[in-house]
Amino acid sequence: MFIVDTHCDTLLVRAGLGDATVPCVTPQTLRAGGVTVQVCALFAGSFGPDAQGAQAPATMAEAELGALPQLTENGVRLVESPSQAREGETCCMLSLEGAEVFGDSLDRLRQLRALGARLCALTWNFENLLASPHCAHGQRALKPFGWECVREMARLGMAVDVSHLGEGGFWDLIFHAPLPPMASHSCCRALCRHTRNLTDDQIRALIECGGYIGVNFYTRFVKEEGPCTLEDVCDHFVHIAELGGAGNMGLGSDFDGIDSAPQGLQSPADVPALLEALRGRGFTQPEIEGIAGGNFLKYFQPFEGRAVSA
Repeated sequence: MFIVDTHCDTLLVRAGLGDATVPCVTPQTLRAGGVTVQVCALFAGSFGPDAQGAQAPATMAEAELGALPQLTENGVRLVESPSQAREGETCCMLSLEGAEVFGDSLDRLRQLRALGARLCALTWNFENLLASPHCAHGQRALKPFGWECVREMARLGMAVDVSHLGEGGFWDLIFHAPLPPMASHSCCRALCRHTRNLTDDQIRALIECGGYIGVNFYTRFVKEEGPCTLEDVCDHFVHIAELGGAGNMGLGSDFDGIDSAPQGLQSPADVPALLEALRGRGFTQPEIEGIAGGNFLKYFQPFEGRAVSA
């Protein structure tokens, strides 16, 4: 089966910049879970004005790129598109989490695209020159430089990721973005009331515009209280399907960026158990194949073949 996970923070950990010291996403666990394409984020968001000892976003991104060979020299092939991968092999793609790395110029955006970055979250958890996040001034619109970046990303074949974005920016993209946005690692707010999660209106809007939702495995986004299990993650897939999104969703684990994962879903090696649990919840084989990776292949088709150079 062709399996895609649209978000992990493994490169942050491998660069020695994350809270974890031992990554759960490894060539071995990816192969054990049959993961075909693992999207690895270059975390380049600001830790905020009061952060102590935080590195500059560009420095962090460079350190994470420097950690990439730990995967690529151990049998994980770097691809620029899911269509370049084949079922049965293990590949990775690059994304950006936080556009502070661009500074105030499109040049760095173009450079990172040339290095292989194909998805970009405009914000992390702090306001920047492009937009405001879910947790601060979330109703504000995209900023002028944000629109410049969105238009350039569309030209270069980069998907805009709304997972940390405030609702004002989200709706701007829904109504005016050149290409459909995606949420690489988000859950449903109807099931867990957290501002990082998507409302039903947002989920419906992503479905209607041809967008994509990668369901996050972080326990705090999956369930408000009590033990969190693989079945609780399944609830979010079921809810999105009930809103009409069976063909617009997939895996967005957030592995190596979360401090707690559901019981039974601790690493990429557990992905087959999740897919089997979804089968037990009534999803058909074609729907499971879509959730596993087919839906992301479909979503990414409009981004294929776009120019890399300025």
